[in-house]
Amino acid sequence: MDARKAFISSALAVLILAGASAAQTVEVTPIRPGAQVIAAKRMALAVRYPENDGTEIDLIGTALIPRVSGKADVKRKEGRTRINLKMRNLVHPQSLGAYYTTYILWAIAPEGQADNIAELPVRNETDIEVTTSFQTFGLIITAEPHSAVKLPSPVIVAENILRKGTEGDIESSRIEYSGDPGTLYVVSTTAAPSLDADYNTPLVVLGARRAVEIARRAEADRYAEAELRQAEIKLAALEQTWPRDRKDPERFSGLARDVMRLGENARTLAVERAIQAGLETERRIASQTISQAVSEADRARVDAERARQEAAEYRDAMTRAEREAALARQRVEQAQSEADRAKANEELARAEAERARIEAEQAKRDKEAAQQRLFVSLSEILETRREARGLIVNLSDVLFDFNKATLTPGAREKLSKLAGILLAYPGSYRMEIEGHTDSVGSDEYNMKLSLDRAESVRYYLLQSGVTADRIVAARGFGEIRPVATNDTAEGRQSNRRVEIVISDIDTAPGATNR
Repeated sequence: MDARKAFISSALAVLILAGASAAQTVEVTPIRPGAQVIAAKRMALAVRYPENDGTEIDLIGTALIPRVSGKADVKRKEGRTRINLKMRNLVHPQSLGAYYTTYILWAIAPEGQADNIAELPVRNETDIEVTTSFQTFGLIITAEPHSAVKLPSPVIVAENILRKGTEGDIESSRIEYSGDPGTLYVVSTTAAPSLDADYNTPLVVLGARRAVEIARRAEADRYAEAELRQAEIKLAALEQTWPRDRKDPERFSGLARDVMRLGENARTLAVERAIQAGLETERRIASQTISQAVSEADRARVDAERARQEAAEYRDAMTRAEREAALARQRVEQAQSEADRAKANEELARAEAERARIEAEQAKRDKEAAQQRLFVSLSEILETRREARGLIVNLSDVLFDFNKATLTPGAREKLSKLAGILLAYPGSYRMEIEGHTDSVGSDEYNMKLSLDRAESVRYYLLQSGVTADRIVAARGFGEIRPVATNDTAEGRQSNRRVEIVISDIDTAPGATNR
């Protein structure tokens, strides 16, 4: 049981989901026919819930609404997972941006599938019960323009974590999923002046308007005209109905949700048909190109036949002068030989160029694959991130004795594993070790402590077998490069760190990912 608790505790690290501030807006243009919409990739914490057993998890707010909190009682039974969710402090969605009208609860499966399982009421305390067919999934809450969306927006306001001390047959893992990249769901207030914050119109009506506006920006009037017209007719009826019945939202909320569903359907069809139209255009252009090539080949054959006739006439004329004919034949044979040789050289050059291109592309793929494997291996041991200067491996302050440069046993164990990964890596790389402190203490003391800690890491890596030519420098920066504020204990702890910068990563000659 102690080992299981240790495993569960290690799984409590919550991934920060990639997202953008909802308060910002950007200009967008309609997707051109055939353009490919690439969903944004993000990470979430997934939990596998055991059959016939209940589990409690917590939900915490992101930086957008840090006061948001909640908990969920989750139970898997007879092929369905029941979720009893209680949330607190969900603010009005338009406080995140005038374009947002509701909150959606998503279940994210390990395969990346996102399931819109519930729309959350906008109030200080929310209590709902929903189900999903997923057994392994993560829970996130996003702000959305309407409730019929099919992919999560970047505006993530809450995410699930495991509670400390959770017992039972619980497994957690990191998963990657596709979210809406924002191409269709974000517009600027200059492009759509009607999207000022509106706290008087019911949110469900605003959501219906958003669904139709999004469909129009996806050029549904061109690619899904009938479907868009259905949504617009329903929206017109809604605009007539809700002012009369605004005190009784139940009388028009069903109509509003019909508008959202029809608008989302029109948008989806428009995107699919625009892509198909682009493909048809490409096929038409290809057909025209082939026809043009055939015509040019026919003209070339006519020209060649004319040339052959002229050559025959020329040979007939030259027969009257044997000497001149012999010289002419010699010149023709020499020219043909040179042409054949030039053609052979040209074909050889093309083949060599193609082979060089293929080898260069393979080398690039091998390098990227090797770098990815190195990143994944390092991330399993210590916090690792990518920056323009390379892979950054972070050693937090807790891996050193207090106010000292002495490595803790846990730090030595992690550095030993890191050294093992670097020694096994077949390619080349260079490392720089950088020490950092918070602002507590004098500049001179902090500079010395940061350098001593960097040197401790360098010395331990050398003792573990990493060669000195790989470690090009160990430097201390004191408090001059903070990553967080020094006004809080959490910020100061984040600033007390040693970073290993791994750059110039390359694969060994002949190494491949096959």
